[in-house]
Amino acid sequence: MSNPLSWTDRFAVGHEAIDRQHREILDAINDVEEAIRGGADPDRLAPLVQKLRLAAEEHFRDENSVLWQIKTGTFKRRSSKALPRVTGLMADAAFDQHTAEHAFSLAALDEIARAPLAAMVDALKSWFVDHAIKHDSHLKAIFQAMS
Repeated sequence: MSNPLSWTDRFAVGHEAIDRQHREILDAINDVEEAIRGGADPDRLAPLVQKLRLAAEEHFRDENSVLWQIKTGTFKRRSSKALPRVTGLMADAAFDQHTAEHAFSLAALDEIARAPLAAMVDALKSWFVDHAIKHDSHLKAIFQAMS
């Protein structure tokens, strides 16, 4: 089995809450890996996988909400500076695809949870990396444009 997945700035999008949730999802994946390596029975593993699923659901809801707020111009920044118009346009262009990707990602997570234990950890890691780097590239670009 491989090593636990470590946090890297490549997973960050530049939004404090979203990045914190990415870390929590990564930690949940590592908890699943540790349980599998420790020979956990299904009764011990099921709550860990459920915790991961719930964290992913909350994270996707929050990402969708932030993206919607940017799209509609209601996003509250810490600074009093107005959002650059381009960020709303970027969010508008990305919103439908991004929310659809979240639905697909949850379905993929459910499939992974039913996979044989030997394949589950690597699939979870790939799932997370795909989300944090590939799918969230839109968000990262938007937050970079806002800074």
